[in-house]
Amino acid sequence: MSAKTTTAAPTSTPTPTSTPVPEATQAPDATPTSVDEEATPSPVPTAVPYESEAAMYDMFPGFTMSMQQTLEALERIKQNDDSSMIPVLIEVMRFIPTRSSRDSVADTLRALTGQLYEGNDWDKWMDWMGANLDDIEPPEGYPDWKARLYSAIDERFAFFLRPARDFSRIRLEEVVWGGVRPDGIPDLRRPSFLEASEADYMDPDDRVFGLEINGDVRAYPLRVVNAHEMVNDSVGGEPISLMW
Repeated sequence: MSAKTTTAAPTSTPTPTSTPVPEATQAPDATPTSVDEEATPSPVPTAVPYESEAAMYDMFPGFTMSMQQTLEALERIKQNDDSSMIPVLIEVMRFIPTRSSRDSVADTLRALTGQLYEGNDWDKWMDWMGANLDDIEPPEGYPDWKARLYSAIDERFAFFLRPARDFSRIRLEEVVWGGVRPDGIPDLRRPSFLEASEADYMDPDDRVFGLEINGDVRAYPLRVVNAHEMVNDSVGGEPISLMW
């Protein structure tokens, strides 16, 4: 008997089913950025325009000012060739505490005027300004700034200066501090008079301030006025003020 060999029937290998790889997804509101796309630069801040009145307060806001702030304001004034600041600079030259800062003020004045006076030559700067007032117009707000400056010495100065901006016949640039508070030197008010022949206390060459109004003749001796610096009187029925 012959043996039978059993052979297993071949089994077909199932074809594998391929699964597509899903595409990468992105948020619907995301915007792709190209790597070589240039970024938009941030806006450059706009420079603050120069204004004389602002520079005036920056340069000397008061007696508690920052010297760094003052020096920066001086540089802006010089760069803008702002001649309206000449009265302000001359004014504060007396109040700035340090020699180096006064020299910086004088340096700015020299640049604006072409004059070569030193920082401590306040009298010369005042004389120069007095001779050139027709060519100088201070910044808007100068009367208020000056009243504020002098009020730091004594609040009563504002009483004189603020109304003066509206009716004064004297340029405020020429009004300067006398070194004392109001009434620090008492004025001579309605003094008594002698006949000239009775004034034996005077020498023949003594100087007097002579005044005649409506036939009323007065002589105010300099030696008397000098101690008061100011006379308030009535002559010929008219009120008068005499300053020395």
